Amino acid sequence: MSVHPKDFFGSLRPTVIIGPGLIGGSLALALREKVPGAPLRVWARERSLQKTREALGGGIFVTSDVREAVEGSGLVVFCCPIGAMQGLAREMRGVLGDALVTDAGSVKGPVVEVLEPILGERFVGAHPMAGGERGGIEAASGNLFEGATCIITPGAETAAEAIAGIRSFWEGVGCRVLSMSASQHDRLVALASHLPHAVASALTLAVGSGDAQGGSGPLDVIGRGFRDSTRIAAGPAGLWAEIFLANRAEVLLALRDFLGACHEFEAMLRDANAAELEDFLSRAGMIRRRLG
Repeated sequence: MSVHPKDFFGSLRPTVIIGPGLIGGSLALALREKVPGAPLRVWARERSLQKTREALGGGIFVTSDVREAVEGSGLVVFCCPIGAMQGLAREMRGVLGDALVTDAGSVKGPVVEVLEPILGERFVGAHPMAGGERGGIEAASGNLFEGATCIITPGAETAAEAIAGIRSFWEGVGCRVLSMSASQHDRLVALASHLPHAVASALTLAVGSGDAQGGSGPLDVIGRGFRDSTRIAAGPAGLWAEIFLANRAEVLLALRDFLGACHEFEAMLRDANAAELEDFLSRAGMIRRRLG
């Protein structure tokens, strides 16, 4: 393998983004800002071509032909739904040459399982921990990745040059890069990302479903705490359903731990145990304050 970071991040060969949603669109904008004039291509489905071109503006080649998009490229980044990656990888494999490939999926185990056999040592799984409650290319931002953590998940057979190249790429768009196994990634993000979304959705339903049809209801008296706690529940439902199902085993374990904490709180409240309740809240506060 002879590909080096400069070949796809500097100027020589195009970088290709597969799927121009929030992450893919933001990545395209970030690359155009950070490396003006570097060749950049975006693959989008036929029905999304016009919207993609309008959102990204000039200087970016947009096509619905995945083979046309990747031929002669130096790097390909999957930013499409997890379920679409395998078919697209098979379709493009014959024209990839020695291009490196990474992805931006929120779950890594299933992605690595289907893409490594197709793409081999050139593929390095990745997950930039960036996003928001608004999805789609309309919400794309060129600074989305600034200061974000990106987790890469190289396998035992991944080429060292591929790992170095993909690390360089994600660092180049502003990310702090961590490396770990796909299984460790899925376990950690189930706790740090997937569980919070599930909890925010459940909390929103618990409060909002009881809203009064006439007169004042709970949503009429909410403050900043409720809004901050539930903001992410407004995220794209289809995307998050796919994420939860793809990481189902780890999310179920995370839910078990969360429900255990809820039962602990319930018992202290039922028993009117002020000392234990204060200790519970104090421990949670200490952890939260460490985050800034």
